[in-house]
Amino acid sequence: MFKRFLLLVLLVLSIPALHAQTVGYVLGFDGITVLNIPANTVAATIPVDPNQFSLASVIVASPDGARVYALYEVPGTVLVIDAATNTPVTSVLVGVAPLGLAISPDGAHLYVADQINGVFIVDTATNTVEATSIPVTGFPDSLAITPDGAHLYVGAQVGSVSIIDTASNTIVGSPIPIGCTPDAMVITPDGTKVYVGCDTPGQVVAINTASNTVSATIPFDGIDFRLAVTPDGSHVYVSGLTSGSVGVLATATNTLTTIIPVGSSPTGIAVTPDGADVYVAVSDNSTASMIDTATNAVTAAGIPVASGPQDLTIANLSTRFAAFTIDNLVINNNLHEQGDFTLGANTGGIDLAHQALTLTVNSFSLTIPAGSFRQVGGNMHFVFNGAVNGLGVNFNIKAVHGSSTQFTYVVDVHGANVTGPDPATVGLKIGHNTGTTTAEF
Repeated sequence: MFKRFLLLVLLVLSIPALHAQTVGYVLGFDGITVLNIPANTVAATIPVDPNQFSLASVIVASPDGARVYALYEVPGTVLVIDAATNTPVTSVLVGVAPLGLAISPDGAHLYVADQINGVFIVDTATNTVEATSIPVTGFPDSLAITPDGAHLYVGAQVGSVSIIDTASNTIVGSPIPIGCTPDAMVITPDGTKVYVGCDTPGQVVAINTASNTVSATIPFDGIDFRLAVTPDGSHVYVSGLTSGSVGVLATATNTLTTIIPVGSSPTGIAVTPDGADVYVAVSDNSTASMIDTATNAVTAAGIPVASGPQDLTIANLSTRFAAFTIDNLVINNNLHEQGDFTLGANTGGIDLAHQALTLTVNSFSLTIPAGSFRQVGGNMHFVFNGAVNGLGVNFNIKAVHGSSTQFTYVVDVHGANVTGPDPATVGLKIGHNTGTTTAEF
C-alpha cells in the first residue's frame, strides 16, 4: 500500500526521492543518542547532566531538521539542540510539570502541555515563552497538532481531549470524553483521525476530526503508550505493550493486525520519512530496534542508546541548496521575486504535498502550508494562488527542462510590508531544503 502511495505522490506533487541524511534522536536519562539511519550506528552522544535535567519526557525535531527539542519534566525545561553540530544551544523554562510537546508544521512554535498551568507556547525564533498560556483543565499531558497547523489536540488526565484553535489560541467546543488517561497522541497525515494511547484501561481511542467524536476504541494490554503513524496514514504503531511488543493498528478498520516482540519495556517510537522502517526504543536494556514495515519483522536489534530511553524522534537534517540566485527583486507596496535554486547532493527531494514552503526577505516571512500547491501542465510545475495571513500570493515553481533538481520560481505578494537593508537577505525553505542569499532591490 505504501509503495503505491509513494508512487502517486512522486508522480503528482514531488520530485524523485533521493537519499537525505536521516537521523534518529533517542532521549534517555543521561543523554541523547544520535543514530545514523539506516546504518544503525551511533553518530554522536549529547551528554545531559542528570543533576540538572531529570525525568526525560518527549523529544521532537523541527520540520526542517535544523533543531531538536527535548522536554524534561524536572526542572520543567525544553533543551534546544542544533542538529548540525549536535550541541545544546539554550534551554527554555516551561511550567512546573510539563509532559507533552508538539511543534507547528512551519516550525515557528512549540507547544508544551503542563499538568498544572495548561499549554505554553514557545517562539522558536527567539526561544522564549510567549506571555500568555492557554488554560486547559484536567491536568493536560499530551499533544498533537493537525498537519495544517490549525488545531492542537490536548489530552488531559481526567479522560478527555480538548481542541485549541492555534490562530486565536483559544479552546473551541467542549472536551471530548475518551474514558481513559491519555499518554500520547498522533494525527494521520490527512488530518482526519486522531489516535490517543491510554492507560487505565489500556486502549487506543480513535477520534474523527470532522465531528470530533470517538469513532473507535481498541483495547491494548499495555501502559505508558507511545504512537507513530506511517506517512501514508495506513498504520499506527503502538509501543508500550506489557508483552514487550509493538502493536500494529490498521487505520482503515481500527483493528490490531500484528504484534511484534521487541524487548521488555518498549517506549519511544518513530517511523522513517520514507515509511520503510520503524524505530523503537527499549528501556530495560537501553537499546533500539528497527522494524521493516513491509514485513513487520525486526531487522535490527540491540542498537545501543542512552540509558533508560524514554522517547525517540526521526528527522531529515536540513540540506543546503547547491545553488540559489535571485534574478529580480522588487519591493514597493508589493513584493516581486524571481529566482533559481538547485537541490543539494544529500537532499531527499521536495514534496509539496507534505512540506511547507517558507519565503523570507529581510524581516518579512511568509509560509505556505503543505498541500497548498497544485500541479499544472506536468509533474514538475507547481502553482499556488491564494491568501496567506491576509496577503494575496501567487507562487510559481517550475523544473528546468524536466530536471529533478533544478528549478526556477516567480512569486508576487500583494500588500507585503518589507523593510530592512538593501541589498536584502533572501531565504527559501522547502521541507528540509534551504537556501540564503542577498539581492539588491
